[in-house]
Amino acid sequence: MSEESQENKITVDQSIELLLSSSHGIGSCWNDFIQEEYGDKYAENREDLIDIITIVDYIVSNLKEGKTDDFRSIFAAIEQILETGDDASRELMVVGIIEGLQNNCGLENIEYHTTFDQWLQPKAKKTWDGLIYLWESNDSIEEKQEKLKDYRI
Repeated sequence: MSEESQENKITVDQSIELLLSSSHGIGSCWNDFIQEEYGDKYAENREDLIDIITIVDYIVSNLKEGKTDDFRSIFAAIEQILETGDDASRELMVVGIIEGLQNNCGLENIEYHTTFDQWLQPKAKKTWDGLIYLWESNDSIEEKQEKLKDYRI
């Protein structure tokens, strides 16, 4: 993602902990999933980009039920990871959560273009809009490559 030093950047493990601590509901949901999916073998068998969908599912199901009280803290954690995470952590937020939310909302017929605007902070919003442009624009590959520079965080 970037050429900047990865020193002093938060890791994937720290990023997941930050997300889990942002919401009791997410922490509980995550721990139940990890126990059911992996038992005592999480460290050996984990699949972060797949496992993170548990958080996406939590957000979407709560959105559908109107239970959004913890969204501000969840999206604040996502923003913090985008700002201070190492490349792998940032990729987990972009590909795992942000793109995952857009895909999941699309499947659930939830209007995702602006639904999350009230919770998205600047870096996450820029990434959110860039992904929508990437997947929904009819521009040529060359045009997309040029315009996507505006969405880099």
